[in-house]
Amino acid sequence: MDNQSTYVCLGSCHAVITEDQYKNGLTACGDASCTLHGHPFVKGRKSERTGKNEPDEEEQRIKA
Repeated sequence: MDNQSTYVCLGSCHAVITEDQYKNGLTACGDASCTLHGHPFVKGRKSERTGKNEPDEEEQRIKA
């Protein structure tokens, strides 16, 4: 998974999925207990420093 893009949930579940999973239809958080249940995953990664999911820089620029 190191060279493959990942998609993340920025909600309380902290889900991380592969690009293949995303392309195969897993595009939104399905964890009913997550604060962002039903919201789409964003291209991003889990921060090694904080352990939290964060969007890629390109994703942040799109939303700005």
